[in-house]
Amino acid sequence: MNDPEITWRRTFPDSEPGTDGVALFEGRIIGRVRLLEELPDPKPWMWSVTDPDLAGVPGHTHGEVLSRRQAMERLIERWQELRRLR
Repeated sequence: MNDPEITWRRTFPDSEPGTDGVALFEGRIIGRVRLLEELPDPKPWMWSVTDPDLAGVPGHTHGEVLSRRQAMERLIERWQELRRLR
């Protein structure tokens, strides 16, 4: 999560702060994290790599974890792993 080239913003302007965000690299969206509010407690966080440059690269591109921080860290970690594979 400490990659200085990655910035975060809300997915939608009306999203509740801290519940739905996208990661940006060089101005383009590379992934999303979202609180799965529709599920029972403890509500997991979903992460997904959505970078179109990585479309078709084999491997997991999404998952669920217990916290927002974990989701952000896992998204970046997996995005970096997939970039190395392409």
